[in-house]
Amino acid sequence: MARTRKPVVPGWFDQDAADFRLLGTRCRDCGAVFFPREENFCRNPACGGGELAEVPLSRRGTVWSYTDSRYRPPAPYVSDPDAVWEPYLLVAVELAEERMVVLGQATPGVRAADLTVGTEVELVPGVLHEDAEHVWTTWQWRLAGGGRGEGGAGGGGGESISASRRPGTPGAVPAARGPVPAAPDAVPASLHPPTPRRGVGGGEKNSAVGGRRVDRRPQAHPAPGPAGGSSASGDVAVLGAGMHPWGKWGRSFVEYGTKAARAALADAGLDWRAVQSVVGADTVRGGYPGYVAGATFAKALGWQGARVTSVYAACASGAQAINTARAQILSGMADVALVVGADAAPKGFFTPAGGERPDDPDWLRFRVLGATNPAYFGLYARRRMALYGDTTDDFAQVKVKNSAAGAANPYARYRKAVTAQEVAASAVVADPLRLLDICATSDGAAALVLTSMEFARRHGATDPVRIRAVSTATPHYPRTVLDLPDIATDSAAAVPEPEAGFRASIARTAYEEAGISPGDLSLAEVYDLSTALELEWYEDLGLCGAGEGAKLLRDGATALGGRLPVNTSGGLASFGEAVPAQAIAQVCELTWQLRGQAGARQVPDARVGVTANQGLFGHGSAVVAVR
Repeated sequence: MARTRKPVVPGWFDQDAADFRLLGTRCRDCGAVFFPREENFCRNPACGGGELAEVPLSRRGTVWSYTDSRYRPPAPYVSDPDAVWEPYLLVAVELAEERMVVLGQATPGVRAADLTVGTEVELVPGVLHEDAEHVWTTWQWRLAGGGRGEGGAGGGGGESISASRRPGTPGAVPAARGPVPAAPDAVPASLHPPTPRRGVGGGEKNSAVGGRRVDRRPQAHPAPGPAGGSSASGDVAVLGAGMHPWGKWGRSFVEYGTKAARAALADAGLDWRAVQSVVGADTVRGGYPGYVAGATFAKALGWQGARVTSVYAACASGAQAINTARAQILSGMADVALVVGADAAPKGFFTPAGGERPDDPDWLRFRVLGATNPAYFGLYARRRMALYGDTTDDFAQVKVKNSAAGAANPYARYRKAVTAQEVAASAVVADPLRLLDICATSDGAAALVLTSMEFARRHGATDPVRIRAVSTATPHYPRTVLDLPDIATDSAAAVPEPEAGFRASIARTAYEEAGISPGDLSLAEVYDLSTALELEWYEDLGLCGAGEGAKLLRDGATALGGRLPVNTSGGLASFGEAVPAQAIAQVCELTWQLRGQAGARQVPDARVGVTANQGLFGHGSAVVAVR
């Protein structure tokens, strides 16, 4: 029986078109371009128009970054489980006319050695997979001009561009305006594309924050002011911090969270019945109890009438929970709040929820591209290497640094120092990152007892650790750096890019609310999903300038004993990721450091700390704690 050719996502491309293109939409009012296509409303906040027309995107572009996926992606990606797994390249491509980046698989035969950032590529149709009834078609990128790698679904795939379709001839597809290397392995004349997308995982560097170097000389904290600075009335006290050790324990998240909550209450010297509000950070892996974590933990501790709130913001869930509790305390709704986050994570890659959900970007990136979280981390790492000259040894040294701190943390899952040689010997997961460059998935829990400053004084805590700021910033349109789970960035063709990228804005918002600068910091806890991403956070927090993260690391500034230690807890490198608990655990570490209770990890005279974290779908997270 003949099989039917069918696009993997209807409407994203015409699989039979001679001039094969991705199909986006353009706003008739402001000219903003969207891919995947936006059908109903313009997402430019300055426009808000409702008339969108289909528009074909450019067929050629330049490589923004690339990685090869060495491990079989989980469902909903479809592959033959009986066949030997063949790694494939994922390529993020800059379209100059649309001023956007689009992710896709490379055609079979294209190797990582054939590419560099800036290489010119072109779009061709290809085959994603086949079954008994269908040949599922997709889009792929190949070297411009029909070089190595061929498309596989007809409609022009596998043929060279005819003269009538070459750039510069009548009716030709506009060529990308990025640099074209003399040979596939040559270094482009310029690595900076026409749009200023020079950030790696979270956006452009903020001129007001990202270029600041850390000054470790003692500084007076700015006086509270009415315009954006913090005041004593904006502080809440951290009376208790508790954790359940990270690991793979094979038990319920409820058990982990309850133990962490009881530890936090004991640390605070409070009876559970004194808590007036419970804020739970949700987990999507615990069934219905995970979706109502506040009530789940209140029930596990014993119903006593406290109000409950449950929040979800992916990896930033813990910070959202902290911010919710803080807002309740500052508004007078509660004097004492318990914040809890816990997870029982799967082995291997995080995957989207089951079922067919073609309107879910997280589902689509797995189904269409097999783009796992480590694949995005590999894209960011490769781009850092191209833009800034970072090396795989730089990445390995982040793991070495964090494992040394984690070895001294009783709550860490991995309590063994790791050498750079061991990192280099571990398996490649998403080139250039290896297994020990990427955090694991873990079980774990963390909890905090937050109170009003007045309650803390009545309770006898005259100088508690205080949360002075919580940033839950979101991006500004257009967001022009590819970030998971997106398949493409926003387009900057019609709207100027924001002054600061997303990650830098997370930090800036926290600093402004707290009335501090990077020079006031004693330590930082950042979300090192990969070793390369930790270096990116150094720059986005303003600890150094753009591209200087590796130098800061090499100088020893961010290690224990350095002038500004980062991830004194051991970070995700030592813990693995227990999603709703992680941002809370970061604040637990700040609390113990600012109290002087961190043991062998202790930063001398720690006074001010910041956490940084980012969740899927534009959730920012930063907390400033002071003492």
